[in-house]
Amino acid sequence: MIKKIAIGSLASVLFLAGCGGEQDVVGADDPKNLILATQLDENSPYAVGFRTFKEAIEEESDGAITAELHTNGTLGSNEDTLLQSIATGGVDITVVSPGFMTQVQREVDLFSMPYLFTSYEHWLRVVDGEVGDEMSNLVEEETNLQVLGYWSAGVRQYYGFEPVNEVEDLRNVSIRTQDSPGIQDSWSALGALPVGVAWGEMYQALQNRVVDASENDFTNVYQSSHHEVTPYISLTDHDFTTRFFLTSDVVMERFTEEEQEMIERAAEQATISAREADLDLAESSLERLVEEGAIINEVDIEPFIEQTEPVRARIAEELDAMELFHAIRDLADEEL
Repeated sequence: MIKKIAIGSLASVLFLAGCGGEQDVVGADDPKNLILATQLDENSPYAVGFRTFKEAIEEESDGAITAELHTNGTLGSNEDTLLQSIATGGVDITVVSPGFMTQVQREVDLFSMPYLFTSYEHWLRVVDGEVGDEMSNLVEEETNLQVLGYWSAGVRQYYGFEPVNEVEDLRNVSIRTQDSPGIQDSWSALGALPVGVAWGEMYQALQNRVVDASENDFTNVYQSSHHEVTPYISLTDHDFTTRFFLTSDVVMERFTEEEQEMIERAAEQATISAREADLDLAESSLERLVEEGAIINEVDIEPFIEQTEPVRARIAEELDAMELFHAIRDLADEEL
């Protein structure tokens, strides 16, 4: 078994010196006050989930437990910083993608693999079932983090200067991807040329043809206005995204067993709310994309799935997660 990593010691290595010291957070000295933070804005699904959590925990505890919400990156402009802030006590609860979780628990990167999930229903069966429980247990056994729930961030699609209808259309296309070997190797297997570009620089990178394409969910494409430059959105459905709704052992130890159960129930309500908000926002974003000139095309994704299967199998083996990988595939077979 991998040695248990103390998040506090990890953060002391990763946390930048310039960010050190106590965070100036109202209520940070109140042990019964929970600080929730996200880099996303107050209209994001994360913020919706946070508000549901706040309402639920304050009502159930009759005000004994309070929740303080921070959006727009006021306590950290990216997930990496927020994860580290859990270690320093500046943040009690946040939402983090698998890519950032790998710094403390490597198996979670399996959830970021393209075409791991075949549908939203398949994703739900995985994260809300035994596989999700097992992944949570791995995180909690090997780190000081606790998983309060699995959230989503839409379904990622391909978009670029030209539509993609078949695998051959990706040959030698430079595409901005997330910085993950499994993700980059998957696009390489499809013939594309993965490129690393900071998300905040993407509009200009597309406008100047530094890259030919990118991939993300409808909401991010719309809110970043990338469709103004690259109007073709191809429905590759390559990533039903997973996000971890997290706290830590240190945070939970401030509460009695009964209060911990209240927090867990509030987290369940927040998870439902955040997921519903994510689906609603994706639908409205797609409508606005079409209204503003985006051109949407359907894609037969079976050849894409087949061509990237060896990458998924190899990454699962490298992560020592073959058992989880096969369990996820078995759950996909339930749709057949």
